[in-house]
Amino acid sequence: MKNKSFAFLSLALLTVLILTSFASAAITFGTSPTLSMNGSSATINVTGVATENITFSLSSITENGKTITFGVPTAITNATGSAQTVTITYTVPSDFSFYFGKTYSTTLTAIGTTSGNATQTISFRINDPALNTGYADDGNLDISIDNINVEKGYGEDSQWYPLDQISAKINVDNNGADKIKSIVVKYGLYDLTSGKWIFTDSQSSFSLNDGDSKSLTADFTLDSLSKFKDGDNYKFYAWATGSDEKTDPVTKTSVAVSEDIEMQFDTDLVTLSNIQIPTTINCGQEVQITADVANIGTDDQSDVYIKIINTKLGINKQVQIGDINNLESSPLDFTFTIPSDITEGTYPVELMVYNPDNTPYKSDLNGDDARFQPILTVQGACSTIPLASIAASLQSEAKAGQELDVKATIVNTGSSTATFNIGLSSYADWSSLTSMDKNIVTLAAGASQDVMIKLNVNKDVSGDKTFDIVLTQGDKILNQPVKVTVAQQAFFAGITGMFSGASSNWYLWGIAALNVLLVLIIIVVAVKVARKK
Repeated sequence: MKNKSFAFLSLALLTVLILTSFASAAITFGTSPTLSMNGSSATINVTGVATENITFSLSSITENGKTITFGVPTAITNATGSAQTVTITYTVPSDFSFYFGKTYSTTLTAIGTTSGNATQTISFRINDPALNTGYADDGNLDISIDNINVEKGYGEDSQWYPLDQISAKINVDNNGADKIKSIVVKYGLYDLTSGKWIFTDSQSSFSLNDGDSKSLTADFTLDSLSKFKDGDNYKFYAWATGSDEKTDPVTKTSVAVSEDIEMQFDTDLVTLSNIQIPTTINCGQEVQITADVANIGTDDQSDVYIKIINTKLGINKQVQIGDINNLESSPLDFTFTIPSDITEGTYPVELMVYNPDNTPYKSDLNGDDARFQPILTVQGACSTIPLASIAASLQSEAKAGQELDVKATIVNTGSSTATFNIGLSSYADWSSLTSMDKNIVTLAAGASQDVMIKLNVNKDVSGDKTFDIVLTQGDKILNQPVKVTVAQQAFFAGITGMFSGASSNWYLWGIAALNVLLVLIIIVVAVKVARKK
């Protein structure tokens, strides 16, 4: 009885195992193919557990109203345990857009009459645009982005604004044992969301011997406003291709590197780009300043205006620009005339972009104002004399040994406010400067200012004397000669002076008086003798 029970139990277990094996055995797929964006077919191996019919289905892929269609055999007859190759065909519309970074896949479903259902995901390979060179990496060429700087603009490091001027240092190394020739480095900014390049550029080809490296600098401006979109993802790529001599025949090699970029789009930000101003201009000439007034924010802007200022050039203007849609620009065109009396030199012309609230636009990232200062160099045809006049008048009589008061009246004859330095020259041989109440005067156009000058005339001076009032403005100099007639010091004035101190030197003054008396007596005696004869 026990033997029969054991045999029955063994048979039951065997039956369960057989049924389990059939239940667990299902259709299996070989390695899933990766579909090419430019291809039209692929194959996959299918294996069943019994001789059976297997039917297939494959769903389509749709993006932006464009559909990729697939074709598979309606059914195949599969032998037990044998793999059979199934061909998948597909058609990609010519205007279908694959977005880099997004997965495009479909599901292949196989239904066996014995094995049941099985599914397999089949995907497209969305090529990294930088790596889509048609050449493989043989491991001998290496490329790196060593440094990225925002040279001009509001961005910094890997945070960029539209219109930023950027410099990237790219390094290429030959790590192989042979020379690599015809190396071409390309770079660009890619919109991962739209699957389109913002820009691409390249540099001249070169060669690298084994173990050598080369550093390149890529300078570029993000000036394609219409290609940017807030919310998209961006990446900066650099890649190199070259001919590796180690292989026979010589084959192409390719390598790439990338950096994630955070494009910045403030809500309200208007700036200037493509500022054009003459580098050098003559005095009296007309200057034209042009620029693009660009809205690089996400919101449309209204009543935008520009302030243009340089007080020395006589500029203080407000130029209305008006309304600007986001990621669009409007032109700025402004002209002015260089004053003919300006001093030669360099002049920063300030341009500031204002919003309707009369405050300058500024970036959210670092708070920088939309302020620009292109440099204008004024050189040639400029007057060397300040536009000013000097009138001098004596306020006291010019006498030897006494103080002389002179009033100088300075008049600004120019068309703008000017500052003048005042000094004296050519006076030291007949006088000394006691004081001058002003050395610097700042005058509005047409205004005047009096300057009081005190000179101490030397005691031994007489006759016509001159000195110069010197007016300077930057490099410009105006000399105004002043003529003075100095009266000789009177003899009896000296005598008066002598007796004024008689209390302390009475004996000296007594001798002097006696000498004078003796002289008078001699004269009288001489006259009498002459008459008797």
